[in-house]
Amino acid sequence: MDDRLLFLMSKAAHTLKNYLKKEFSSGGINISPAQMGILFALKQKNGLPMNLLSKIISIDNAAITRHVDILEREGMVIREADEKDRRKYIICITAKGIAEADKCRRIARRVNDTIKEGFRDDEVEVFKKVLNSFFNKFG
Repeated sequence: MDDRLLFLMSKAAHTLKNYLKKEFSSGGINISPAQMGILFALKQKNGLPMNLLSKIISIDNAAITRHVDILEREGMVIREADEKDRRKYIICITAKGIAEADKCRRIARRVNDTIKEGFRDDEVEVFKKVLNSFFNKFG
């Protein structure tokens, strides 16, 4: 068995990202997994500053700006000036963004179920424990 953990984790992440993009495309969704994360975060708590969105979905500020720009052009989010600090923007999800997030959620649930296929519940729990341990160690 291959013990190159860095290679295997990188390959798994890349494979999963490509699979998710393919599933999104076949489901008529034209946003990236990172943009999906933004919509999910805003649907859970609307009106977040960009720096907090960046932390929630674990991408840098430049990337969050690019993703928000795209979502704004698509009419899925709007940018509002922060009343307390005019240099900051608050990002809010629109009705179109909510509808897109709901479509994404259905596909994400299906992909999540596919990931678990062929594994016992206790194996899935160990896998989640390993992933969370990894995030705590390196995150």
